[in-house]
Amino acid sequence: MEYISLYRKYRPKTFSDVVGQEVVVKILKNSILNNKISHAYIFSGPRGTGKTSIAKIFSKAVNCLNTTDGDLCNNCENCLQNIDEEIDIIEIDAASNNGVDEIREIRNNVKLMPVHLKYKVYIIDEVHMLSTSAFNALLKTLEEPPKHVIFILATTEFNKIPATVISRCQKFDFKKITNKQIEDRLKYILEQEKKSLNGEVISLIAKLSDGGLRDAINMLDQVISLEKENVTVDDVYNLIGDISEKNIIILLENIVSGNIKETLKNINKYYEEGKNFINICERLQLLIRNIIIFNNTDNYFDKEYEKKLLDFSHIELEYCEKMSDELFNLINELKRTNNQKIITEISFLKMCLMQNKKEEKNIDKIETKNNSKDNEIPIIIEEKQNEEKEKNKSIKINNVFCGPSKELKNNFVKNYEKLKEFLSIKEYNSLVNLLLKATPQIVTETNVLFTFKNNFDIVLFDNKIEEIQDLLRKIFGKKYSVVAVNNEEYSNILKEYKKNIDSGKIYKYIEEPHIETKDNKNTKIENTAETLFGKDCIIVE
Repeated sequence: MEYISLYRKYRPKTFSDVVGQEVVVKILKNSILNNKISHAYIFSGPRGTGKTSIAKIFSKAVNCLNTTDGDLCNNCENCLQNIDEEIDIIEIDAASNNGVDEIREIRNNVKLMPVHLKYKVYIIDEVHMLSTSAFNALLKTLEEPPKHVIFILATTEFNKIPATVISRCQKFDFKKITNKQIEDRLKYILEQEKKSLNGEVISLIAKLSDGGLRDAINMLDQVISLEKENVTVDDVYNLIGDISEKNIIILLENIVSGNIKETLKNINKYYEEGKNFINICERLQLLIRNIIIFNNTDNYFDKEYEKKLLDFSHIELEYCEKMSDELFNLINELKRTNNQKIITEISFLKMCLMQNKKEEKNIDKIETKNNSKDNEIPIIIEEKQNEEKEKNKSIKINNVFCGPSKELKNNFVKNYEKLKEFLSIKEYNSLVNLLLKATPQIVTETNVLFTFKNNFDIVLFDNKIEEIQDLLRKIFGKKYSVVAVNNEEYSNILKEYKKNIDSGKIYKYIEEPHIETKDNKNTKIENTAETLFGKDCIIVE
């Protein structure tokens, strides 16, 4: 007996078999039930979400002789016809039939009445692949079609379809299938096939399919073909040429720690095993994205996953951005070359060296005069700098309550619109976009407190604070000291302010400490010396 792939074997035969597209199914069933059938439809959505399957079901349902609640009976003469052999239901692959001649042939054939059925249905798959001239040839037919013809246009790239075509069709958006729905369908198939898999493997297949049920069933078909008693998560990763989440984390740990030897060793191992480097890079990007979110938000991920991210909580945003950019460029290069190993090695080396250089800047070793190794003192400046930043932030928050007024705030907000004038300047574009997200809340003659909706923008703000103050000076013609907080923190600050005022506290202006700029020479030496011996002992010539 000929073997049939699982995705074909368990392809939905009726609307009731369809998984995850309840809204689409309901509308189509109602249109059949109420005899309000349109002449043209567009089914748009990700691959493997049921577009072609529903198109085939719909084409049979509109021709069914005994529909029940808008669904086909699967028992009448028309329903029992093999859809792949039915001459009145024509399925066309636009990827290989994308020329104007093929569409002209359709235009000539639509005039002919159906041979067996009530409606002649044209299912054009991957319709976005049609040429411009082919779309133009299709327009007239879509505008004035014969009453016996229905067009169903399926696409994964809706943005490529001309607006003139879209306006002549009813559009249906197909959403990704949820992991839970995919898992339930896989369990049903396993039950029918009298096979079993552990829940962890089923969940992984659902996760890796990224909302595409067809991809999930194909993956399940491969896993079953292993004929293994206890299929593991690693077996699934090996099948798709990928590596486990644990190994992705280990790979990033080696990069972040600057461990070049282990990084290259892993790359060589994965190359010999035939792993897909594009998949690996994309998953590294996803992990870096999750690290950024974890470091700047609370309770976004489940507790179990947060435990895995804790080891990366020290990584700075700037380094994450650089790694992400490097991986983005690498993915594009990998798509264009056959020599993946060397290109991957070079990019991963760059990321390792990025961190090594950073560590060199953050840690200084000071040797004493006796040159004894026991007296070497490693100085970690970063921690002290963070403390100073927090102290400086508190001073700035204090100072915004020294002479704020509504008039000053109104004048500031009025001139704040001038920011948009700097959008066209490349140097200021990112700063302006950031400031436009901010809300000026408290303004004095010299200080401004901004609020942001999320912590990610605050991190960006703090990293660019000097540039922001310089930009504001250009706009307002005066220097402002700025500070940014989130909405929750702002609310707490106001409560504390009211409490202090009620208790009779008077806010006094505090001079902000001088912060060395990047251009100042000897900054690193001065900071180190100050850390060791105290500010009063430092003399700089």
